Parts: sequence; structure tokens; C-alpha cells
Amino acid sequence: MKHNKRYFHASLLQKGLLSLLLALWIQPAFAIELADNIQVHGFLTQGAFYTSDNNYNGDSDDDVSFDQTEIGLNAFWQVNDRVDFSVQGLYRKAGKVENGDVRLDYGMMNVNLFNDENNHFGLRLGRIKNPIGLYNETRDVAFTTPSILLPQSIYLERSRSLLVASDGGQLFSKHQLGDGWLSIKLNYGNTHNDNDEIRDQMFVSYAHGDLDSEDGSFVGQIKYNYQSDKYIFALSYADVTLEYDSSSRDLIPFADGTARFSPYIFSAQYNGEKLSLTTEYYYSENEFKDFGAYSPDLSPITTNWYVQGEYRLSHKWQAIMRYDESYLDKDDRSGKNYEAMGAPGHMGFTKDSMIGVRWDIRPDVMLRAEYHNINGTSWLPNADNPDRKETKRYWDLFSLQMSYRF
Repeated sequence: MKHNKRYFHASLLQKGLLSLLLALWIQPAFAIELADNIQVHGFLTQGAFYTSDNNYNGDSDDDVSFDQTEIGLNAFWQVNDRVDFSVQGLYRKAGKVENGDVRLDYGMMNVNLFNDENNHFGLRLGRIKNPIGLYNETRDVAFTTPSILLPQSIYLERSRSLLVASDGGQLFSKHQLGDGWLSIKLNYGNTHNDNDEIRDQMFVSYAHGDLDSEDGSFVGQIKYNYQSDKYIFALSYADVTLEYDSSSRDLIPFADGTARFSPYIFSAQYNGEKLSLTTEYYYSENEFKDFGAYSPDLSPITTNWYVQGEYRLSHKWQAIMRYDESYLDKDDRSGKNYEAMGAPGHMGFTKDSMIGVRWDIRPDVMLRAEYHNINGTSWLPNADNPDRKETKRYWDLFSLQMSYRF
């Protein structure tokens, strides 16, 4: 009965959100104005997912799941020419991976240390979004992303908490260079410790201890925006170390070991009047050591990439196509190492072909639809698919999304 009760409450919430979105479609809301130097904005996004096999964002296998909801409220306070504050609270429901808690998405003080016509330099302190790739800093706001699902080769949803933000500081600078701007961001701080999905992928769900970041992590990016963002090039890098605290509930006696991830992301984008072309390449040096006799030391290299095209049919309609490819170990592209552990080999890779469409009904209301043809399950959420032996290598995913902002 508890399960049915939870399902009933979830259904009421989903119906309520859909009703609210439809109401906002008919009658737009207005931004909140507290003062001349204080701005308040927000957004509400509801998604629906159907899969031919496997589960994504809830029980979507041969069914429709509405377990993808994001509600955000943010505020910006301009204290003076040098100091401002910004904060955002976020409610996020994503299947069984994220259960709908309200949390601080970001909250920081921004200090401009030096400004002139061609140079900017400053410091941010607090909970800061990490500058990874082209979309990580704004990935929660649907209007700023190219699709319902971001390329999972770069922006992995099931373990997004690891690199989405960190608590610490950021040094940033921006310099005019020729007909463009060169920007540099350097973050150092503690990542969020919600890494069960990463743990389950590493140990094929045989481990039940805590996998936490105990030392500070570094994230940096250098980006060049040329000719008013017609061309964008970026190089991002992160260095994150996680410590595993073994548990008596482990199905295999693992030792307290260390996992280190050092990804490089190369990004390039062209933005024309009608057409945008984007590609990103992910290369990560990984290290797993001291987990005991049942998990020998490994140093696999992860290689992922995608290529994407967006075409603006009109000021309200946009089409998108993308091919996305991921390999957890470039020397084990068929997943034989997973098969040796008694898991499906397709846990080691994913090839995703996608096509979608976006309709901007109004400047504040957007509707999207997309279809994915998928080979592999490397980015499939473990929480939604606890028995990986039951997952299928070839599957299709259909999704709809409605989003509102003010």
C-alpha cells in the first residue's frame, strides 16, 4: 500500500505541474520585481519518457514516465559596480536517481577586482557551477540547452552531482583578443557527495559503501569566443578524487580504495544565421587502486564524443540531429571486462542517434520532442535498472518536454 500511496502522490504532483504549465501557456506570469538592483527569475520544466526497453527517468519500459521535473527560483542582487550576489534553489525529480529534494543549486558572491574596456578579472566564492564543456553551467535551464537530453557522452545525467557544482572559489578573467574574447575560469572546491551511481557502475552494484570526495577538486576552462560567438572553442579539465569506505553489506569484500578521474573536454561550435554545428570530445585518464584482491588496480582511458547540428526553421521552430558515442574503456570497446564480472558487455559503451524538434510557443514557453535510437547502456541509470542483467543492448527512447520561465 505504501508504494501505491507514493505513486498516487506522484501522479497528483505530475498532473498539477502539467495543469500549471497549461495555465501559464494561456496566461503568462510576470517576473518578480523587488528593487531596481534585485532581479528574481524562475523556471518550471516537466518531461515525459517512453522506452522500448530499459528504464530511464522512472518506470519508462514500455510505459510513459513523468518522473522528470525541475523547478528553479533564482535571485540576483547588484550591490555596487564591483560586488553582486546570486543564488538559485532547485527542486529536481529524475526517476530513482534524484527523488525530488530541494537544494541549493548555486549561491555565490561575485567580486570584480579589475575592469576596463578590454580586460576583466574577478573572484567568486560559494557554491559555483563548474565550467565544463559548453552546457554544464546552465544545464538546469531548458531554454539554454540544445535538447531534452544533453549528449550523455559529456553531460552524464545519472552522475551529474559529481561535477555540476563545487563549494569553494573561482578565479575568472576575460580579455579581448583580436575580434574575440578569451576567458579563463579556475575552480577549486569540494564536489557534492551523491555518487551511488558512479559506485554502482564501478562495482556492478556489488558494493554498498560510501564513495565520497574528501579532498578538494580542480576544474578549469579556457574558452575563445570569436566574432560575437559565431565561433566558440574551449578546453575544459577536471581532477577529482573519490575515496571508497567499504561496508559490511558489500556482496564482495572490497577494501577502502581510491578512484581518480582526470577528464579533458575539447569543444567547438559554429553559429550561423540558420545553422549551428557543435562537436565535443571527452578524454579521461582514470585510476582505480587499493580496492582489494577482488578488484585489481586499473587505469582505463575513457573516450567519448558527439557531433550535432541544429537548424532554425523559423523564429519559433528548430530541428536538431546528433550522433553520440561513449566508451568507458577505449581498449575494451565491446565490454568484455564487464562480461568477466558477470554483467552485460553493453554496460561498457553507448551509441546514440537522435533527432528532435523545438517549438518556442512564446518567449517564455517551450515545447520539445525527440527520438533516440540507442545501442548500449553505459549511461543507463543503475537506480532505475537495479538488475543490469535484465537490460537490453538495443533500445529506443521517446521524450517530450514542456518548459516555462519568467
